[in-house]
Amino acid sequence: MRPYRLYPRLSAEHAVSLRERALVGGLEFDLSLFEDSLSETSAFPPTGGRRLTEDDLLGFRERCVTALGRSLSNEACTDQAFDLRVGRILFNESQGSEGEFGSAQVWDFLTLIVLPDLALERFPPSGRGGVARLTGGNRRHVFQRLWRRWNVFGEDIVEAQELTEDDYVALLERRLTGQNRALATKTVAEIRRTSRTGQSRRDFTRVFMRQLVQMSGLVEIGDEDPEHLKALFAHVTDVTERALSDA
Repeated sequence: MRPYRLYPRLSAEHAVSLRERALVGGLEFDLSLFEDSLSETSAFPPTGGRRLTEDDLLGFRERCVTALGRSLSNEACTDQAFDLRVGRILFNESQGSEGEFGSAQVWDFLTLIVLPDLALERFPPSGRGGVARLTGGNRRHVFQRLWRRWNVFGEDIVEAQELTEDDYVALLERRLTGQNRALATKTVAEIRRTSRTGQSRRDFTRVFMRQLVQMSGLVEIGDEDPEHLKALFAHVTDVTERALSDA
């Protein structure tokens, strides 16, 4: 079992400055900036654990770059392939140190110092919501949203690539399913079961989640009693189907 690893943090002031640079003129990986930022006294918290070294972080960067095929081709991969490949690396990287990946400052360091070019490739600075995409802790963060998918839904669901971007947003933006894997995976099963696609699928997911959240205020929703959960989801599905048929 490897020791708990501490990831470097980026100060809020430094993050704001780099974010502004990224959105105005772009931001490339800068080895000197990387080394200077890692040597800052505030880079690591004064807690137990093994601090990641330059080699650790450069190795992480290389794995991301290689996964996207940079060593073989200059052609950009699709958004779906980008999200799947980088998300897998982020999830594997977090194993044993998941708490570090709950820190907004860690995400700022990884994004603005270690992987700025990849972040801006996925969401160019001219696109909408640029600040959110580069702000650690934001639900729309370019990399953090990918890690959450793997962390909440697990390998089988993400690897299957059956969930759409709308599905991920609908489930992860709500605390009820965004913080409980059992409820999240059960909801995914219901969405899959309908075999709906396109707008019909989006409508089902939207109404289903609204009904599920409403039910959470009336009855306890947990994963301790499988039969209770099964009956509850059957009821929510039935109400959803009826609501859509009456619309």
